[in-house]
Amino acid sequence: MAFFQIPQPDAMDELAKKMNQTFITQLNASSVDSENAPKLFAADLTYARMLQRKRLQAKGITFQATHTPDDPPVSGVSWKMDHDARYVTRLPFIYVNTKREFSVSGNVKKSFIRKEIFYSNLVWLRGQQPDAPYSCPNCGGATTLGNLTEGCPFCGTRFLADDLYPKVVNYYTLLAPQHLLKRLKPFAIAGAIAMAAFGLMYNGKDILAGLASGGFLSVIGWLFYAAIAAVGGAFLGYIIGVFSIFFEVMVRAIASVPTIIRYGTAKRRLPDFMRRYSPDFSSDRFIGKLLAMLHILVYTHYGDMDNCALYGGKPIGDSFSDIIDMSYNGDVNVRKCAEKNGCLYIDLDLNMDVVSCKGGQISRGNQTFRMTVCRSASAPEDYGFSVKAIQCCHCGGSFDATKEKHCPFCSTPYSIRDYDWVVLKVEKK
Repeated sequence: MAFFQIPQPDAMDELAKKMNQTFITQLNASSVDSENAPKLFAADLTYARMLQRKRLQAKGITFQATHTPDDPPVSGVSWKMDHDARYVTRLPFIYVNTKREFSVSGNVKKSFIRKEIFYSNLVWLRGQQPDAPYSCPNCGGATTLGNLTEGCPFCGTRFLADDLYPKVVNYYTLLAPQHLLKRLKPFAIAGAIAMAAFGLMYNGKDILAGLASGGFLSVIGWLFYAAIAAVGGAFLGYIIGVFSIFFEVMVRAIASVPTIIRYGTAKRRLPDFMRRYSPDFSSDRFIGKLLAMLHILVYTHYGDMDNCALYGGKPIGDSFSDIIDMSYNGDVNVRKCAEKNGCLYIDLDLNMDVVSCKGGQISRGNQTFRMTVCRSASAPEDYGFSVKAIQCCHCGGSFDATKEKHCPFCSTPYSIRDYDWVVLKVEKK
């Protein structure tokens, strides 16, 4: 198999748009209730999806989400994002009509239908060969990169391994403006009815007098005037609707300014801090990783948090146990970046659209999560696909250290902080 060659920018954008539509098809075909995750899911997203499914099953909830692209599709690439020597990232978008339906014990409790813009964070790794021959670093068995990510099929050794790209490392939706004519239609209808009714009421005595005297022609005339009033009312309603939408757009634009500023600040501060330690650091892939980690922590049962490899902080308790679904709304605020005692610390806020179930009732709203993440400043750079065998220092056992921080054979703790990010603190703001 030949190395994957990154196309020219324009061709890359077209490829990203096609892959985004492919990803939506995969997402629609593999609901949260099913055990089959989309093939384009990065490993962290697949694991988070499994934990969410367990949460839903424990609460007796079924969740279906369907994203139907506009016909003809309206799509594009939002921006080029980070572009470095190792990775190429794109953020394609497409307008969709999304339906989310939550059922408790078979009864539909809440349904959300709205027009959205669907974004997927797509990442390619230059020169990667997922199907290339590869020897197990532990036993030397002949296999491929793709097979090795699930553990050596010969000796069973598990590894810390990169994803095999291209992958979707994060995806989210933002509320899209409805079609202008559809939004103006209710205003026009309301204006027509109001003006026609006003005209009939204002001339009610004359109409009744005409009916009493048998002057049906006069009544027809008054109805004609009412129709004229309805047309005028429809036009007036249309004008009111236009100003209403304009006002709404202005309010939303003003309200979005802090979000844009915070995101721009994050895009500047994160690389400025991190590229002293990781020259190929990408803020977009980093935020995507943090979102996947947040999903894993939120959906992990609080009784299992002690063995969650991604978490190294104080007990969280059951403060997240009511959350059944959440998605990023594009708002991130980097509060602090620091190095201390050979470790890197980043404090930041992530704003999420959260769906919760408490007492059988479904609710939805915005929620800000405050996180502190940590990684060794001397963590090795993995140029290209990398694998690291996991072996317990006490018993020599091998296990999946991305999901467990205690050896399942002898319970000896194992930390991945020297190789990757861990969360020291996460809380609802």
